[in-house]
Amino acid sequence: MLTILVADNHDLVREGFKSALQELDPQISILGANCIGAVLQQLPANPDIDIVLLDLGLPDTEQFSGLLQIKETAPDTPVAIFSALDDQESVHAALIAGADGYIPKTSSKMVILQAIRLILAGEIYLPSILLQDSQQANSAAATNLPLGRDTATGLTRRQVQVLELIEKGLSNKEIARQIFCTEGTVKAHVTAILKTFGVSSRAKAVIAAKAC
Repeated sequence: MLTILVADNHDLVREGFKSALQELDPQISILGANCIGAVLQQLPANPDIDIVLLDLGLPDTEQFSGLLQIKETAPDTPVAIFSALDDQESVHAALIAGADGYIPKTSSKMVILQAIRLILAGEIYLPSILLQDSQQANSAAATNLPLGRDTATGLTRRQVQVLELIEKGLSNKEIARQIFCTEGTVKAHVTAILKTFGVSSRAKAVIAAKAC
């Protein structure tokens, strides 16, 4: 049975989720909390919680302090921000703070369900319009290099960035948060990096890059 904790200080939002999320699991259990204090009480009392949907506007938190507290209390429980804010700065800051996804409140029911499924599968969810903006920015940045590639390594600018974060010991999910993309995109970059250097591991790719 799927268990979701909806943290929002508006009763209508919490009640609305009860019917909207039934499609995820007919036996779904929807828990509610109207403040971070209530969330922190419910997490240890309900260790089977699969995901937390967190509004950034809860009365007893500032910015991402509530998210940080949740991650400290239950680091393995995915947290998706569910907010009226949908600008790139807010999304990026949430990912850096540890969010596993960012769902604007203007999203359709279908998008919300798809986002939750993606996060439950271990991916990071970002609003599609923000992904498009990020991809356009990355493409524009890549044109500053000949053919969009680093002349020493043969990697694209984005792949160089991923490799630098790999060297720092970051996981794919952590890298995705840092460079503002999905974990699947990071995996694709890692695969391309390994292929470029003809190696079979991330560590060997770092060594090969330093030899260039």
